[in-house]
Amino acid sequence: MERTHIRAHILLLLAGLVLLLNGCAPSSQVPPSALPSPSAAVSERAERPTPPPPTAQPSEAEPEEPTEPVVIAEPEDIQEVLYAAISEIRQPPAMDISQVSFNQTPEIDVKNLYYGLTKQYPELKYAYDVSPLVEGDLLIRVVSYMPYKTGDYPAEDSALSAATLQELIAAAQTHMGEASFPIRITDPTLPPDHINLALQQVGGGYILCALNRDGTQITCTPAMGTTLEECLAMLDEADRLAGEVAAQLVTDSTTDREKAEALYAYLTAHVQYDQRYYSDRVNIPYESHTAVGALRDGQAICGGYAHALKLLFEHAGIPCYNVTGKYFSEPHMWNVAQLDGEWLWFDATIDRGSVPEFGFLRFGCAALPEQYHWDEAQIARLF
Repeated sequence: MERTHIRAHILLLLAGLVLLLNGCAPSSQVPPSALPSPSAAVSERAERPTPPPPTAQPSEAEPEEPTEPVVIAEPEDIQEVLYAAISEIRQPPAMDISQVSFNQTPEIDVKNLYYGLTKQYPELKYAYDVSPLVEGDLLIRVVSYMPYKTGDYPAEDSALSAATLQELIAAAQTHMGEASFPIRITDPTLPPDHINLALQQVGGGYILCALNRDGTQITCTPAMGTTLEECLAMLDEADRLAGEVAAQLVTDSTTDREKAEALYAYLTAHVQYDQRYYSDRVNIPYESHTAVGALRDGQAICGGYAHALKLLFEHAGIPCYNVTGKYFSEPHMWNVAQLDGEWLWFDATIDRGSVPEFGFLRFGCAALPEQYHWDEAQIARLF
């Protein structure tokens, strides 16, 4: 009987030991065999998908668990480690660079690798800086993240909050007369390039609104060496001219489509394309890029047509945005506007000289031909 009890105790102890060995590792631990080597990751670089939005927002100031340095064989492997860290909004591990031959210095090469990464994957620009530090054979890098991705805004933050591109546009429109103003972006999924492209809807080509370096402010920069006051005066003139045209052509009895056609026809009939863009580009007046050139001077290039149509439609109560992209291989600007609940394409530059009686090529199009190229995802966020 005593031996039976002893065997039972031994079996219980062995069972407990097995459970302990199988259950002690954290559930998040990944077996080393499941991790790709840096060289394997490099070979798959061209097929790397866009990283998904992070499910957590760790602080860049939070201390990380100590880990063994990652052994680096080639400079490009550093880029792979950086890509993985930025995708997950965390600090990269220390790297053993004793086997690496750098083109210049480790600090300069790492910066260049970072710039190449954000150029290839612009959605990662929320990591706005990398500060490499070399200690012996170890490379230690600190990545600086925009607070809207990490949530690291000051507790007592009086900045204006904005959750959408539309709210950012409205904020910039309200504060356009200021050199800069603080902003608190509350949607961490917004790509930095989409934010900056949306902010270009403001300023009419005279004032460039953009995120500052760390994404905590919107800056308003006057164009062509002018002052903010001078730019605001030109924007007021463009708005006044658009209002006068709309007052002549738009009545309460006309439908939105009739209003849009009348304003579009006015622009295509009364504005000539400034051919100096092809023959004397250096001396083309800046006004030709703006609504002032179109509505006051009667000549413009694509930017002037687009800015003018946006103002005209807005005076008629028609939501409208500028779209920047390419037509064939040439930089181009056109419009997207909402008629009867549907977002449609407009390109007054292409239809210049045309009148409704003979039909327009780019008025209220549900789709554009393949010659047009633009960031569809960025435009979709504006609707």
